[in-house]
Amino acid sequence: MTARKKISEAEIKLKLIGDAENPDAWEAPLRVPRSHASRPEWYGRTKHLDLAAKFYVLSVLHRLGAEANLTYSQPDNVDIAAVRQSGEALTIDVKTLTGTSQWLVEQFSARKHHFVVFVCFEREWRAPQVLPHVYIWSSERLKAFIAREKVTTVSLEDIASQLDATAAWEQFVTQPAA
Repeated sequence: MTARKKISEAEIKLKLIGDAENPDAWEAPLRVPRSHASRPEWYGRTKHLDLAAKFYVLSVLHRLGAEANLTYSQPDNVDIAAVRQSGEALTIDVKTLTGTSQWLVEQFSARKHHFVVFVCFEREWRAPQVLPHVYIWSSERLKAFIAREKVTTVSLEDIASQLDATAAWEQFVTQPAA
């Protein structure tokens, strides 16, 4: 058995650059044939769309200057952990609605510095140019509203009309008033 000569990273880069314009140095690109089966109607409406909603919220947080990370399989309804510019930590529970703005109320944790964000794909959820409606409330205010109204299903517009949702995104990057 012969020992292989170890090639440095610099030598590999030089070889790749040298082969870049040589079509004989490369194999044919892989091609995956198009599926002849159509996607089922449910595709995208469950876990796929949930993940898209979480990344949508995460992208807005990053654009606003928050340090935010997606969490996986965390207890207490924590989908995103973030740090405000002030250094204060907060958590976010992202809930996804498709084709409606009616929320079938489910158990959720209510605590300080924890928010519930609803990403609502009401119409045309498959069209990327159509932005979802987003509703944001602190979990404590939302829990109090649900307890006070004693509802099992509620319109997000109704909640928005009773709970002030102005400057919703900004509350993630600025420290709330004491």
